[in-house]
Amino acid sequence: MELPFFGYHTVWEVLISAAAGLIGFYVFPLFLISAQYWIEATINKVVNEIVTNFWDQQSRKIQEARREKQKRKVEEEDSKRKSDWEHAVVLDTSVLVDGRVVDIVKTGFLDHRLIIIQAVLDELQTIADSKDKLKRQRGRRGLDVAKELKKHSKVVIPDIGANGKGVDAKLVSFAKEHKLKLMTMDFNLNKVAQVSGVKTLNLNDLINGLKTIMLPGEAIKIKVVQQGKEKEQGVGYLPDGTMIIVEGAKERVGDEVDAVVSKIIQSSAGRIIFSKVSEQLRN
Repeated sequence: MELPFFGYHTVWEVLISAAAGLIGFYVFPLFLISAQYWIEATINKVVNEIVTNFWDQQSRKIQEARREKQKRKVEEEDSKRKSDWEHAVVLDTSVLVDGRVVDIVKTGFLDHRLIIIQAVLDELQTIADSKDKLKRQRGRRGLDVAKELKKHSKVVIPDIGANGKGVDAKLVSFAKEHKLKLMTMDFNLNKVAQVSGVKTLNLNDLINGLKTIMLPGEAIKIKVVQQGKEKEQGVGYLPDGTMIIVEGAKERVGDEVDAVVSKIIQSSAGRIIFSKVSEQLRN
């Protein structure tokens, strides 16, 4: 009577056993599989985060190292450039076209590093391609002088174009930025550079300073090569290129005359000596 075959106790035991069997065979394995997936996903997530953080840190370190290396490289280049460019001289187009700077370099009086910016070479190339024969010759001579200077001096050619500015403005800006001296024979460029605070080396002043010194009243012998612009004037030249204007020598072209210096005009553009024929003074 306590455990009848179809009693409540037996039915409940069968139902509970069946439920436990279902859970054991179907639900529990699914639970274990889900737990396995969750654990694997959690582990993957944690590992990915660790690896990602690690590589992020390494990437930042690598980038910082590259930036530091690039910074040191730039600083070293700037330091080397400042050292190399100390006392350097920037040349303009007029100096290269004139060409006498080569002779000055050969003598050793100008032994500093010379800088020719790319804008100047571009301007010379444009002049050399001109249809005008005279301009074409001047441009080619300027390029030849630049090439000759590289044989006798340390020449630097920074890749700096006009960038919308004129060549003169670029020269002044470049020389001022790097605290360099500018050599020119251009009167206007010389004035603009001085106003802008750039030290200039006027090649005309140097050449004039080396010319023969003459004083009023000094006697000279000069060959008259052409007539002057004014009445009764003849014109001759000293070996250094100084112009001599001889009053009363208009009709003496081709002759060598004795003259006396009367006046000297000196400027950055050159020196002109005025004189009078000695015979007229005696008369």
